[in-house]
Amino acid sequence: MLISFAWTTPQFLDGSKTVTRRDWKDRTLVQWQKAWDEQRLVHDAWDKNPRCKGRKVGQFILTARPYRERLGNFPAEDLEAEGGLWATVEDYQKLQGGNLEKNLVVIRFRKREEVG
Repeated sequence: MLISFAWTTPQFLDGSKTVTRRDWKDRTLVQWQKAWDEQRLVHDAWDKNPRCKGRKVGQFILTARPYRERLGNFPAEDLEAEGGLWATVEDYQKLQGGNLEKNLVVIRFRKREEVG
């Protein structure tokens, strides 16, 4: 499986981005949870969607089972982990549409360092 880090590719590459939130359907969340449950923890990182001529920029390792979280519960300590592009929680919430009841999928990970 893969995730595109279009806005935050540099932060993914330097290892400072360690969490991403996605507005995914339940079936996609279930696929990611199944990957975790089956210990399939290594996934591909792309600079944009492969269908849009993206390219693979690395891999990441899941560090927690993916889950849903209410946008209104976004923790301030995740601002940096999300890439550090937003100064406040409110800025991030506005980026996501501002509906604090919206439930996003949270993917926690670390960049996989190249071997060899």
